[in-house]
Amino acid sequence: MAGLPDRKSLPDRRSVVSGAAAGLLCARLSPAQDRLAPAQDRSAIAGEPPRYDQRPLSLVPNAQAIGRRYWVPGLNEGYVPQGLTVTRAEILVAAYRSVDPRQDNGLSRVFRLAQGDGRLAGSFDLPEAYGHPGGLAARGTTLFVANSGRLLALDLTASLRSGSPAIIAERRVDKAMGPSFLACDGDALWFGPFRRQGEATLYAVPLARVFEGGTDPLGPTDAGRRLPLPLLAQGATFDRSGGLWISESAGNRPGALHRLDPRSGAVLASYAAPGGIEDLGCASDGRLWAVSEAGSQRWSRWETFYPLVFEIDPGRLIARS
Repeated sequence: MAGLPDRKSLPDRRSVVSGAAAGLLCARLSPAQDRLAPAQDRSAIAGEPPRYDQRPLSLVPNAQAIGRRYWVPGLNEGYVPQGLTVTRAEILVAAYRSVDPRQDNGLSRVFRLAQGDGRLAGSFDLPEAYGHPGGLAARGTTLFVANSGRLLALDLTASLRSGSPAIIAERRVDKAMGPSFLACDGDALWFGPFRRQGEATLYAVPLARVFEGGTDPLGPTDAGRRLPLPLLAQGATFDRSGGLWISESAGNRPGALHRLDPRSGAVLASYAAPGGIEDLGCASDGRLWAVSEAGSQRWSRWETFYPLVFEIDPGRLIARS
């Protein structure tokens, strides 16, 4: 892969050490602890496993609520997952290519996974300007892609059929709104920024306004509704009852899920989540889907190794006290 460092010549000391440690751990497991081992088993995960890191999967909080798990597509080519949404029986994941912690954008691609078994069912590249596709949202056959200061609307069916982005519309966006991630609820598209400090706001823009012409960027004045947003937010989705879910993460630190009141933005409950958690989606059965960048090549030095697309049963989550 042009421009990427050759890792084959580097001794994988971490893999050797972690493999030895995993062996010792298994040797010492008590019967009560033995049930934890399957959660770390790489062989049980569908998709192409990462060849650059042989560690077992990390034990993560709220593992009892996590169901199906699939390897993030493109890991061995250096892709870093960001955006995610669920459409019918499929999961869409947007990722950019980088193995350098200092490089936060690159060639970007949307991958299509079968929800039932994680099978890679198609993909297409995104335009060069969308080098960090932080969020995805869908309404019918229209796929929205977020990139800081930009919004792209694609014909999803045509894009997957041709393998190239079939652009419906493109809008500039005031960076006060991000968008770092997106969510779609009824006739509104919600724009969320990632903020480390201060105050953050989630903005709902009517879809009709999104598609209106004009050269002025979409901005806060175009929003019909606003909600306070937790800091370090990385993704959002609405569940079947209209509840709002927000994911939180930042670097090599624990992640979180927050369930918000969709009318006031008040945090109703918070749950510990895998580190590196990014965007969220909701399937027709009410299960949430998420993706983690922890363990991608760019972030392979993080303590958490969990580069997965994974299913979450909201009814089995244990809230923080």
